[in-house]
Amino acid sequence: MKRSISDRIEQYIKVLISRSDAQQIEIQRAELAETFSCVPSQVTYVLSTRFNGKDGYITESRRGGKGFVRITRISSSSPDCTRLQNDLEEMIAHMLEEQHLQESEAQLINYLLSALSEDLDEEQRHLVLSRMVKAIARYNSLHSK
Repeated sequence: MKRSISDRIEQYIKVLISRSDAQQIEIQRAELAETFSCVPSQVTYVLSTRFNGKDGYITESRRGGKGFVRITRISSSSPDCTRLQNDLEEMIAHMLEEQHLQESEAQLINYLLSALSEDLDEEQRHLVLSRMVKAIARYNSLHSK
């Protein structure tokens, strides 16, 4: 059975992400479109429909000549609160290893996350944790260059 171009683009991106230690890639929309002999709007469609928060991805883009699309996998499955908490802990540990944080700062962040989550219902906790994952992913990508 012949797969659609959208399916092929999605699979290509997922392979690139899985090969990345950081579970994050940066690609250029135009280059990806050229690779698949399609228009950039087809790539945009795939990114917006198959790489979003509910599917476990954070997608950030910068348009223009030096523009890029950064895709970060935040979980391997549907991002429930436990998985989001684990993702945050992994991100903080990675930032410690890369010396973007000191031990005391990591402990403070973990304490604040724990304290913040105590009085929230599941929906509110999920919202806070997913926003924290996104914020830390952005911070980490800005400071890892």
